[in-house]
Amino acid sequence: VVTRDVAYGPAPRNTADIFIPLERGARKAVVVFIYGGGFAGGSKHTPGSPFYDNIGRWAAAHDLVGVTANYRLAPQSKWPSGVEDITALVTWLKGHIAEYGGDPQRIFLWGHSSGGAHVADYLAHAALTHKDPRVKGAILMSAAVYDLGHEPSVWKAYYGDDTSKYAQESSLPGLLKSRTPLLVTDAELDPPAFQAQADELTQARKAAGHPVERLHVLGHSHLSEAYAIGTADDSVSGPVLKFIHEHGG
Repeated sequence: VVTRDVAYGPAPRNTADIFIPLERGARKAVVVFIYGGGFAGGSKHTPGSPFYDNIGRWAAAHDLVGVTANYRLAPQSKWPSGVEDITALVTWLKGHIAEYGGDPQRIFLWGHSSGGAHVADYLAHAALTHKDPRVKGAILMSAAVYDLGHEPSVWKAYYGDDTSKYAQESSLPGLLKSRTPLLVTDAELDPPAFQAQADELTQARKAAGHPVERLHVLGHSHLSEAYAIGTADDSVSGPVLKFIHEHGG
């Protein structure tokens, strides 16, 4: 059962689709997918396309409540709009997902590319401001960036071009304080920068003694890793489901 375009916040793009298993029963863990699009594009659902309904339907097929969400886009909306939108989304889910059969105490965030950066920024902000992120775990799939560095970023449409702010805007410092369990993934055919960012975060998290799992997906590109969800290829979805179950989902 799919419920479309549920408003979770005040902005026109603050909408989500909710995928509910046919077997109701006890409240189910909730998997929230935040898609990528270079911070400036993308949609949770496009008529005539299976993406990203494939991920919501995959969740429901595995006895989870699936959520796919839109968010505000750059350049009109810049950092920290992603943090604000995910904060609003999680707040809405905590208050309302039980109405759809979901367990508000078992929410997992799954972000891909720029969506992964938004999830990372959300977790980092919660850690740095000593707030509870209110989620059981997060899957960061080929996230665009964790460490913005010191040169003007390719993602300046969202993060801006003032390099003096990059240390504040980077999620890496906050992720090293966050105790939220992470599954950090990348794909064999990802651009090298994405792989380097995943390696940097994983190594730093391990050094900090916080829970992190690493998945390097062979045979996939930056896009195909998301498009494969819900097919016979479970090279990504299998480890994601295992991570969710291991952390209370």
